[in-house]
Amino acid sequence: MNQEKVNKTLLMIKDIEKKTREMEEFLSNLTITSRNDLLKEITSDIIKKNNIIKEHGFSKENICVSESTSSELISISYIIDNLVSNIQKNPSKKILYLRLFLDRFHDISEQDKNVLIQSIKDEPSEGLKEKMLSLINVFKLEI
Repeated sequence: MNQEKVNKTLLMIKDIEKKTREMEEFLSNLTITSRNDLLKEITSDIIKKNNIIKEHGFSKENICVSESTSSELISISYIIDNLVSNIQKNPSKKILYLRLFLDRFHDISEQDKNVLIQSIKDEPSEGLKEKMLSLINVFKLEI
């Protein structure tokens, strides 16, 4: 390659790097709302703009879910429900699913995880959810 083509290529690379930095800066300055905030905003807009809802006298307070429910409790419950469901579908993989669940908790040592698995591996899937919630409360675990 001749020098002119090399210089042109280097110039193009510099332009690409500059545009990339500008994009990164622009994206880092964007405010991204959480999923819950977006859902609240959408619900609020639907209530404000829907004539049927207005005609029947429903208000935002009557329809919107209260904020007192803890999303952390919902997510832990959801994760445990998924765990129990997976175990019910594939009982032969129960220990694998329990191990994957316990691996979410970095505060528990490997020995403790092994002991926990031994203590709940023979637990019927119907009582497994209560046992798992109890373990989370005992160990004060956070996901």
